[in-house]
Amino acid sequence: MKNTTVKSIVVLVAICLVISAALAVVNSFTAPVIESAAEQRQNASRKAVLPQAAGFVALDKDAMPDSITSAYKGIDTAANIVGYVFTAARKGFDGTIVVMTAIDPDGKIVNVATIDVTSETKTLGGQTANESYTGQYAGKDSALEGVDAISGATITSTAYKACVMDCFAAFDAVKEG
Repeated sequence: MKNTTVKSIVVLVAICLVISAALAVVNSFTAPVIESAAEQRQNASRKAVLPQAAGFVALDKDAMPDSITSAYKGIDTAANIVGYVFTAARKGFDGTIVVMTAIDPDGKIVNVATIDVTSETKTLGGQTANESYTGQYAGKDSALEGVDAISGATITSTAYKACVMDCFAAFDAVKEG
């Protein structure tokens, strides 16, 4: 009986080791493809908020607020800066919200995009993903005058606006000229 138990354990451990090795090999082949696809999606998101950019160059986030998760300068084909794209994350009503903001070199918002508000209530906080809300940010400077919260979703709206303000703080830290 004891010999059978030991034999079963050895067989199960061997199977686990073989399967783990197979998964490691598969991961070594798929990880670069997955990473490349993720980078393409992120570039597409940056291009959506700053369409005049031909490319993006990553910026150092050391002097930026902690809420900034990514920072890029957008350049045209002649390598002139056409704007900056920042992504910020903050606590909303029921979870983290993620906002991408494009700011032109003069300090005006080109576009904002809601990257993630899936943890928020769809009927209230989820409205921050709608064009009727995000569109009011276009053309605004760091004062954000005239940006209204969504009635019934003030916590999410306030967090959203704070993300945009953090993006302006990051802009102030990296702007050239």
